[in-house]
Amino acid sequence: MKTIKWIVIFLITSLVSISAFAHDPKGESFTLSGKITSVELNNSGGVINVSSEAGRYGKVFLTYNVTLNPALPNQGYFSGRGVGINDDGERESGSRQGVFRREGSIMKFWSLDDVSDGLLNYCETVIDLRAETVEMTFYPF
Repeated sequence: MKTIKWIVIFLITSLVSISAFAHDPKGESFTLSGKITSVELNNSGGVINVSSEAGRYGKVFLTYNVTLNPALPNQGYFSGRGVGINDDGERESGSRQGVFRREGSIMKFWSLDDVSDGLLNYCETVIDLRAETVEMTFYPF
């Protein structure tokens, strides 16, 4: 049963990875820069927390629940949540899921995000673990 679970996860991750690398986003996009606020490690990967200013979403907080691929420890999948509070006190939230790859101290994430304002976003994120910085580009669709 455990083997079947890992095979399914591998297949889904592979398909999403192939799609993410083939994706050539065009059209509307917005970017944000943030910082890592904490990192918690565990046996399967860890949790990375991020904060940033994000335009219409105001101050945002994001969580990356990272799970390493046991066969390829420099890549894997993640899920997460995000919440933003704007200057008017309005709150938006979203769920995130996708894949990542680590190259040295740089982690690259590709995700699909479902936001409570009705938008869906494809997001490309680059996290520099040494500098503790985050650069994200969102492509609404």
